[in-house]
Amino acid sequence: MVAITVVASASQGCGARGDAAASGQGLLFVEDFESGMLAGWPDGVDPSRQRVMTGREFAQSGSHYLEVTYPAGGDGGWLTRFFMPGYDSLYVSYYVRFPADWRGGTKLVGFLGARTDNQWSASGKAGVCPDGTDFFITMLVTEPTGNPGPTRFYTYYPGMKREPDGVTCWGGYGDGTEKYVEPLVLSPGTWHHIEFMVTLNEPSRSNGTQQFWIDSVLRGTWSGIEFRSSPALRLNAVQLTFNRGIAGGPTAQKLWVDNLIVAKARPPVIPSSTSQ
Repeated sequence: MVAITVVASASQGCGARGDAAASGQGLLFVEDFESGMLAGWPDGVDPSRQRVMTGREFAQSGSHYLEVTYPAGGDGGWLTRFFMPGYDSLYVSYYVRFPADWRGGTKLVGFLGARTDNQWSASGKAGVCPDGTDFFITMLVTEPTGNPGPTRFYTYYPGMKREPDGVTCWGGYGDGTEKYVEPLVLSPGTWHHIEFMVTLNEPSRSNGTQQFWIDSVLRGTWSGIEFRSSPALRLNAVQLTFNRGIAGGPTAQKLWVDNLIVAKARPPVIPSSTSQ
């Protein structure tokens, strides 16, 4: 991925305002889109596919929300926020809404694990097998088997299954030890609260964990993961990723996002939007 110039300086974005507001609450980043800008995201902003919209009657709360456009045959891009040099555990919470006519699956939100000396070492790694010292990636996706399909983990880690050529890897939904609790489908036409928590393993030990919640109910747990063999890899970016796969989708579609927070751990009470 190549950095794209953002539309405003970071000091003007609601992400920056959220950082200040959250400093006393143990949070790292808050994005409620109330500034009308995407200045809190230093990588990926594309005004042709990502726009902050106004509409109190539609927003999850406040009066602004993010609208993502997936062009026919393509995807909605991504938005990345870095947290260098990184953390050994991170939590992200946000709201997502699918339209009634949504078709297929999409990636949702995830964490990038780059080297502490190179924040880009986990970028542009589709199809690449990690070796424990270069990168890892873990995210949540909806399967393409429904409209949308069930929500799953989608993880690149050193012990993952390789393709028949022995050198290609595609993110995996699990290794057989993961536990999913139905229902896992996000109903179109309503806002859903998604939470995702990852705790890294101690280097060269298989004791990493990840969990996700849908509307405050634990729906996915995957334990015993070895994300890394080197302490140089840490959780150091959160990414909203709007990708429908290599071929994209056959039709143009929209998706909506609101009220994102990033913290070191899952709060006992989910903070309200800074706009309230």
